[in-house]
Amino acid sequence: MSVTAAPAPAPAPAAPADSATGWGHYASLDGLRTVAVYLVLVFHCGVGAFAGGFVGVDLFFVLSGFLVSSILLRELRTTGTIRLGRFYSRRVRRLLPAAVVVVVATCATSVLVLSSVRRLPLVGDAQSALLYVANWRFISQSNDYFAGDVVGQSPFLHFWSLAIEEQFYVVFPLVLLLLARLDRSWRRATLVGVAVLFVASLTAQLVWAAIDANQAYYGTGARLYQLLAGVLAALLFRSRFRPRGRGIGLVAAVSLACLLLVASGLVDVTPSWRGILATAASVSLILGLMGADQGLVARVLARPTPAYLGRISYGTYLWHWPVIILFGELMDLDPLAMVAVAGVLATALAALSYAVLEMPIRRSRVLQPLAWPTAVAGVALSVLVALTVVPGLLHSDRRPALPAAGSAVTGSEANRDGPVPSVDWERYVEDRGTDDTTCTLRNADNCVIVDGDGPHVMLVGDSHARMIAPALAKLAREHGFKLSVSLQESCPWQLGVYNAFEDRATQQRCTDIRDETFNDVIPNTDVDLVILSQIPRDTEAWRTKLLSTDPKPGETLEQRLVRTIDDTLTRVHDAGARALVIDSMLTVPRDSAAPLDCLAGATELAQCRVPVPIESPPSDAFYRAAAATMPGVHTVNINPIMCPAAPVCDPMDGDIPVWKDRKHYTPRALDLHRDEIWKALLDSGAFEGFDLG
Repeated sequence: MSVTAAPAPAPAPAAPADSATGWGHYASLDGLRTVAVYLVLVFHCGVGAFAGGFVGVDLFFVLSGFLVSSILLRELRTTGTIRLGRFYSRRVRRLLPAAVVVVVATCATSVLVLSSVRRLPLVGDAQSALLYVANWRFISQSNDYFAGDVVGQSPFLHFWSLAIEEQFYVVFPLVLLLLARLDRSWRRATLVGVAVLFVASLTAQLVWAAIDANQAYYGTGARLYQLLAGVLAALLFRSRFRPRGRGIGLVAAVSLACLLLVASGLVDVTPSWRGILATAASVSLILGLMGADQGLVARVLARPTPAYLGRISYGTYLWHWPVIILFGELMDLDPLAMVAVAGVLATALAALSYAVLEMPIRRSRVLQPLAWPTAVAGVALSVLVALTVVPGLLHSDRRPALPAAGSAVTGSEANRDGPVPSVDWERYVEDRGTDDTTCTLRNADNCVIVDGDGPHVMLVGDSHARMIAPALAKLAREHGFKLSVSLQESCPWQLGVYNAFEDRATQQRCTDIRDETFNDVIPNTDVDLVILSQIPRDTEAWRTKLLSTDPKPGETLEQRLVRTIDDTLTRVHDAGARALVIDSMLTVPRDSAAPLDCLAGATELAQCRVPVPIESPPSDAFYRAAAATMPGVHTVNINPIMCPAAPVCDPMDGDIPVWKDRKHYTPRALDLHRDEIWKALLDSGAFEGFDLG
């Protein structure tokens, strides 16, 4: 599950009660924020008993919708309008100062703790956090194969929920004003309008959950139903039908118990349904507290300590995730120890921020009358910091100062020693080889990257093929063959399987691209040779994730691989082309440091040597068996070229890093050895008889 974070807290209602509604300041709601904040904190620390603790964010969404709409509805009732400048100014003064400080402090700390390779992708994360579009950034990154391991390590990931709240705060007052005007001709316009929006968002949640879990989790439209549920609760509370009576206190107790049950690991449901259940429990809990403010649950939550912790919960949320991420770089703590460290440190920083920054700005008599100027100045400050301070800090190439230096991996005389040379790390972080290219019969010419006069070669595969594509393009120009590509990261090249780690939309896109390539493009564009490259999908983790589009009863992963590899290579042969399968490229074990990250923080090359397994992946045996038994099928292994000192590989070749990350060689390292790769391609026999320049 992706990281969660607290939405921005709504301002507490004014202390004097509204005699018409019974509305005033309910300390129990402050205490409810405490429940939410520490549910998420223990979840982020990895405490198994709270495997669903991310529902704390759902509680915050509902609570924020309830409080903000209650204040706006009261203003509408008493004044007939909403002073937008005043509302936006309060939001800016409440949210921006603390957020800017946390972002800048996190960037500065990252310079001390993280290598430049880890810091560079964080520039966009920090900027999107300050501009409140973080949820859309992480939606795009979550489907990025190269960024997949990095997204969850971003200390700014928790800003996704703040982005959704801010987007809600910008638009909702305008929607409420429009509905209030319609109320004059149709009394129930506000209730019906909010209800329609709620149903639309809930529908979007259910639809996206079946198609793209990332959209369902991070998407604004798919999460607004929780804020709107809070709005509906506020409308109900303000009506004559609001919950009352002795039993309402019991409702609050049962609702809190249900919420904690949903937050535990005992309820086995999808994240989407967990959020829906948490939303229902949150609405019931809030109305229960409001209707029985002297009940047991309300009295406990309203006690000074939980109420105070709730008032500073915004700061606790802002600080807790960077603390967990950055402190985790320094020490390997078990979940409960991390709860203690993160809980104490985040709470202390939040209390300090609340006392010396947030409250003075919120209570400033100078800023209060300057509504629109304050709102505009706050946004301008956030933009200025995003464009200047953030890249200024994170683009620094200084090595981290705090982590202990890695220990040297024992090598042999074949391994290189010496200091880490100066490297343009940003170049390697951003180099992804060739872009994804969808090759169809209708746009077959767009798939041609080198239009030579010799044989027509097509490269097909996932991100591994993308990394070697630039080297093959240069070889095509040097040796006169035509090169086309059909590339899609995270997509296996063989027909009849799909990657269940990806969402359904990606699975379908992979299937469509692969079917088009093998069924239409290759047979109809005079392809002479198909080069195939992909990450091996044959470990235990793939046993339930590399699935068949046409399941066979009792079929094992190994049988599925053999069947689909053979079927695909047969399809290539039947189309009149040869097939050359590149053996699985070496990958770095997960318990070893990522080489590029290690190099950016190390001083000696020996600290970043890479131990690699001696045994080949099972997939390579399947490729070779196919080559031994099927006509026109060949294999090639380029790993001895890239790692001549195996089983301990050097992290750099001259002044060029060998690995981009744990799963990929760098395109520049592959290009550096393209002459040796060309010789291996020729030695495979795949090019025999072709007219080459």
